[in-house]
Amino acid sequence: MLNFFYLQKLHLNPTLKKILKFFIISALLVLFLWLSLRSVDFHDFVDKLSKVNYFLAIAGGIVGVVIGSYLRALRWRYFLNPIKPNIGMKNLFSTVMIGYMSNLVFPRAGEVSRPFILAKNENISKGAAFGTILVERIFDVLSVLVAFGICLFFYKDKLSHVLPEYNIETIALVLSILVFAAVIFILIVIFNLEKSEKIIGVITVKILPKKIQAKIQAGLVSVINGFLFIKYPRQYLPIFIYSVGIIFMYVLSTYITFFACNIDNLTLMDANLVLAMITLPMFLPLPGNSAGAFHYVCTGTLVNMFGIDREVAFSYATINHLVGLLLQVIIGAYYFFRENYKVKDIKESTEIETIKK
Repeated sequence: MLNFFYLQKLHLNPTLKKILKFFIISALLVLFLWLSLRSVDFHDFVDKLSKVNYFLAIAGGIVGVVIGSYLRALRWRYFLNPIKPNIGMKNLFSTVMIGYMSNLVFPRAGEVSRPFILAKNENISKGAAFGTILVERIFDVLSVLVAFGICLFFYKDKLSHVLPEYNIETIALVLSILVFAAVIFILIVIFNLEKSEKIIGVITVKILPKKIQAKIQAGLVSVINGFLFIKYPRQYLPIFIYSVGIIFMYVLSTYITFFACNIDNLTLMDANLVLAMITLPMFLPLPGNSAGAFHYVCTGTLVNMFGIDREVAFSYATINHLVGLLLQVIIGAYYFFRENYKVKDIKESTEIETIKK
């Protein structure tokens, strides 16, 4: 995956960095869209769009974007409880939706704007709030791995046939080991917080300039505090239930949209595979919900795995992506302007130095 943060390390004029980043993102967007469109008959594609049941498409989008996001906000409250108990759902849900909208404008801005906005509204540590977003991302990755693991069991032969150059089992095993190792490491750090703080202090003294040692150390400790929910076993069950609920809402949204696009021969399990595959490009730091990459992976999965007509598959990818994007923009913008935020607030929140104690 392209790491745009590497650009920050280059000794370039800030304006030149922005231009370079813009061209890289634009090039990737055009590349993926070209890969998706190169074999599509445009007139047939337009005809398929005219036959879409947009009522069902919107219903599917609401299930995934609205209900899924509300469950995500409910789960987030449990991650935040050790920092500040029982934060109101009004603030949590609105912040989640503003974060989604931010991602559409600035790649990965939502991951930083969410804790920044919530910390500002609830008077809590920005670093600790950011730590809960890292927790959420870990759960998201685990959910994708579980979903893909289920698909690997049901679609092993198909996946091996479609991707003969890759050893799917080995890839899944390596990813699972890496994620498991990361989770174990985090658990060790959290349950030995005092020792971890001392180790962080020793490391920062040795490798960082003196003038920023205290700030970085405080920031890292604050981020670790975002993982403190682990010390409260009573929260495990509701967190698990909400996590299952979130992934089920996404699968159901994917499934409902099949019918909207006149794909009526696929099952919920098939929807789970499509969801697992289209989630992968969502991790790319691209604007517009990873437009282009989403279309390419979604279309390829439907065509190669299930034999869906390419124009139908691309119309599905287009509707699925567009409805989700519009709902995120509309709902996020509603909360954004209702709270009198400005675009500069999002830009400010994406600055690294705002993530501090």
